[in-house]
Amino acid sequence: MKRSAKYISGIVLGLILVLSAVPGHANDTKKIKVTIPFDFLVGNKQLKAGNYVVQSWGTPGNGSFLFRSEDGSARQIVFAVPVENKTGKHERLVFHRYGNEQFAAQVWFMGDEEGYELIPGAREKESAANRPVVDQMEAGQ
Repeated sequence: MKRSAKYISGIVLGLILVLSAVPGHANDTKKIKVTIPFDFLVGNKQLKAGNYVVQSWGTPGNGSFLFRSEDGSARQIVFAVPVENKTGKHERLVFHRYGNEQFAAQVWFMGDEEGYELIPGAREKESAANRPVVDQMEAGQ
């Protein structure tokens, strides 16, 4: 019991540190603006079609990103892992479509050597287990 309490305390402390981190330099924040012409899911949150800003969030390089609508009506924070860039160095978002649902899957910033694969939410995992990716779409330049 003591061991699991220490483990849970460590996880909670780690999450608090990650969520409370503030970038030390405003210039370190990577950001792209993109128009997404369809409703989509980020993590476990459904977002409406529209204009979005996607930016690194928290400490630079920690693998967390903020998706927010330009009008400020929607916000979602997601975590990601780095992936190798094999398709050029232009900024873009990549979406996976399963059935009628689109899921944000990757974030790529201009000129970066690597991009970021978003950690899928429960709904995407369930959709992926039941059917293959029907289509992969990009939004951006």
